[in-house]
Amino acid sequence: MNLCIEFPIFQLPLNSEKVLQFQSMSKIKSPIYHTVRHGCRRISTSSGSGSTIDPDLALLNSSELSSHLLELGPFPSFSSILNQQHFYQNEVLMKYSRKDPHPVSLRQLAGYGKTLTKQKIIHSANFVRLELPIRLAMRIRDLQTLPFGVVNNFHLAQIYESYYHSFNAFRKIGTINTLDDNDKFCETLSSLLDDHVFNLPHLMMGALEVSILTDLPQNELDQFMSSMIRSRISRRVIVEEHLSLTDNYKTSPYSTKPPDFIGEIFAQCNAAEELKIVSGVIKKSMVDIYPDVNKMPELEIDGDLNSTFPFMVPHLHYLFGEILRNSYEATINKYKDVEFGEKMPPIKITIIDSNQDVIFRISDQGGGIPHDKLNGVWSFMKPLNIAKNSLENFHRIPGLQLYHNLKVTPGGSSIVGGSKDKEEVLNNSSLTEPHKQTDSPRGEDKQSTLSALVNRGGEFKFGLGLPMCKVYTDYWNGDLSMNSLEGYGSDTCLTLKKLGLHSNVTQLDRA
Repeated sequence: MNLCIEFPIFQLPLNSEKVLQFQSMSKIKSPIYHTVRHGCRRISTSSGSGSTIDPDLALLNSSELSSHLLELGPFPSFSSILNQQHFYQNEVLMKYSRKDPHPVSLRQLAGYGKTLTKQKIIHSANFVRLELPIRLAMRIRDLQTLPFGVVNNFHLAQIYESYYHSFNAFRKIGTINTLDDNDKFCETLSSLLDDHVFNLPHLMMGALEVSILTDLPQNELDQFMSSMIRSRISRRVIVEEHLSLTDNYKTSPYSTKPPDFIGEIFAQCNAAEELKIVSGVIKKSMVDIYPDVNKMPELEIDGDLNSTFPFMVPHLHYLFGEILRNSYEATINKYKDVEFGEKMPPIKITIIDSNQDVIFRISDQGGGIPHDKLNGVWSFMKPLNIAKNSLENFHRIPGLQLYHNLKVTPGGSSIVGGSKDKEEVLNNSSLTEPHKQTDSPRGEDKQSTLSALVNRGGEFKFGLGLPMCKVYTDYWNGDLSMNSLEGYGSDTCLTLKKLGLHSNVTQLDRA
């Protein structure tokens, strides 16, 4: 008997294992907007010994499959964007994707924010209003041109849905002429940050599933992920900076900032103090794999202990957190069953404050990494067993938001914005000081994805911490490298540029 099943181009919202089983059948190339023309593909299978059914799909029994047959169709059931009209709507996006984003440097941000006026706030709002649709359109277009088996990924489809939703809403916002208009616009921007908080986990999970299915070569996956994350940082920095400028103008209009000012969202960070804060958070997260906190490695910091530099605190904590997590985990795993006194070998950090950089050398005695695997730590492409375990861990992290709550009108138009009051809008951004938690690193918001990742339990291993750190470091024109002495330990070198001295570099043009 022959069985003929039609599979939609987007997965049903099943768990990750089932999604991968469906997904393994989707390796032809097709831009996403062609889906309205191509619908779904038909796969014939045979129940005999010569069955042509995909072996992964065979793991699903007939009762599991049949329970979802009524949901199958040419468009994802969860989508309010992808429908019969999307091919024609896409022509609007193409016009925006061909525009060039406007480069922005830290020097421009600094000069703009040193003395604020009503007109500067309105100009800033209109810049963000015009810039966001262009930057979103570029990334949507990147998603459209991915191989079919990649863009067909459930997690990347969630990102596509989110980006197009925001693009569709922001392109319709009219010119901002008054401060009242700006207040409403800030409410929309704050809602955008909330709506997109799930995107980073989905992007990481999508990379893991692409690794499992080998739908992209390693260099193409790394390039795609780097582009998506850098663009995400730029958009959020632009949004956060405007929210900060608005808040600053409301509290102290026409005030003048000091000469070293480079932007409201950059805090003056004391290197040693920030390391101690993050170290405490990581040690607390490790009690799940090693309950005896008193025997955990101590953090020994030497060098330029008074070094300070401007940086975005959540980004700095994420960089420190992922590097320290690896050192703590390696040291604990190596020594937890060894009797050697009261303390494990320390993690040593040397801070070097040069004219243009602040350099951190993090050394541990956790056994090191085999040299044939050292280059692989920087890639988003992970071996099958690591990718599967990491994917499972994502679903288990308490409090990590994985699915969106996008809103549309009865006619299908995208809505961005809610019913927040003005104070909540300005205090609800992910890169600013409010909403402190007693057990969280300073300056991170309760809705920040980076904060949730830093605070996750020690049993939740992703395998993507160092590749993510590499992208964040590169974005701010820094450097991240590692040396390993197999059997002894590792040295990780993190170099961060002093952003005030390189404020003419246009980080924010990385659309």
